[in-house]
Amino acid sequence: MGDLMRVGDVVGGRYTLVRTLGSGGFGRVWLAQDEDLCVDVALKQVHFTGPVGEEEQRKRVLRAAREARHAARLRDHPHIVTVHDAFAVRGHPWIVMRYVDGRSLADELREQRRLPPDRVADIADALLSALSAAHQEGIVHRDVKPANVLLTAAGEVLLTDFGIATARSDGPLTTENMVIGTRGYIAPELLQGGRPSAASDLFALGVTLYEAVEGEPPFPRENPTAVLTEHPRPPRLAGRLRPLLERLLDMAPARRGDAAAARTLLRTAPPTVEDPPRTRPTRPVRPSEPQGGGSVTITSGRMAAARARAEEYSGGTGCVFGVIGLIVGPIVSANTGAGSMLQFGFFGCVGAAAFGLFLGWTGGWVEALFGEPDSLTVSPGGLTISGQKKDEYKFEHLAAVKCERSGTTVSLTIKPPSSDPERKVFTGQGIPAADAGRLMAALSRYAGEKYRGPVGLP
Repeated sequence: MGDLMRVGDVVGGRYTLVRTLGSGGFGRVWLAQDEDLCVDVALKQVHFTGPVGEEEQRKRVLRAAREARHAARLRDHPHIVTVHDAFAVRGHPWIVMRYVDGRSLADELREQRRLPPDRVADIADALLSALSAAHQEGIVHRDVKPANVLLTAAGEVLLTDFGIATARSDGPLTTENMVIGTRGYIAPELLQGGRPSAASDLFALGVTLYEAVEGEPPFPRENPTAVLTEHPRPPRLAGRLRPLLERLLDMAPARRGDAAAARTLLRTAPPTVEDPPRTRPTRPVRPSEPQGGGSVTITSGRMAAARARAEEYSGGTGCVFGVIGLIVGPIVSANTGAGSMLQFGFFGCVGAAAFGLFLGWTGGWVEALFGEPDSLTVSPGGLTISGQKKDEYKFEHLAAVKCERSGTTVSLTIKPPSSDPERKVFTGQGIPAADAGRLMAALSRYAGEKYRGPVGLP
């Protein structure tokens, strides 16, 4: 009994599996019905991937028991998911937890991209409270990340999954010097061989909160060791959270303090109207980001734009001439008495449409090749579109700005503040990837909360 479990199976003699809630590297979580108490519970099944030897199976059973023991010590905390029971079936460990009717912070960020600073401040306060309680018990979570933060419709914030947590009283269950955690959230001292600590939990929390409020990680995702060589990106949208983020993401563990001190800093920080002066060096600005307060301009590739305009013009012109031919053909036939009206109407339509296609195609190529190429400029004040049409839009006059990228085509859609529907105002073709990344970063920086779209290239 393990990976072969199916909906409807009964585990532990009382828990009926209803559906899968999620899975990860350390287990699968099911929604189950407790038949004795007639309530829903979350049932975590520890994952065995591939052939598992007797010693590894023993360790995983012990790890599951340890998770239950850790969480049970914290079961009365309002921001930690309650664990009710733990047992093993044919050597496979199971943990019975409170079923949380909500979604993870990771799911929330996938949909919203980023959250308002006040909302993130509430999440930070709850998680710092949870970590403070865990650390006072000598428990280090070791895997703080958005996927392990649950949000309920009632506004609860809950820390879950103590599956790789350690306590002072625990014996070793992993290979010595093995780095355990999730890439991107691991503190620099752990990558250098240090031991997990309360400070490394706080660093992971800092990464989590930074992602939540900024919409991007503090270090480049494509470089897993950037935390060892670069400073985190300075927060731009964090408001009063900025001092907290800077403390939690400090490279030196000792300067992060403890969870209680971080919570005090959060609660006493005044509202931040403007970013405070930077007190430490920051990493160099990447090419994909707008530098300073300058503008970013992208321009359609001339050949791609010419081809698109030719197709657009030829289609419209061909239809117009086709209709003209359909009308003129029968008139000519009636006045000359040559052939049937139907025959002349058909050939007149086809001939005129073909002529219209040629004329439109030629006109489109000429206008696009010899006219000014379409370009889009993003500046701190707004958007400027030039080329075949010229328009300007101030960010303050817009409700939303959406950017989409498909291949080498970049489209920009705006939403006026009134009830007017959103409309596409720019479609650029043949845009290099680096230019598209610079544009997205500029929109994120200058449009702020009004921007809807990726911050950079995936």
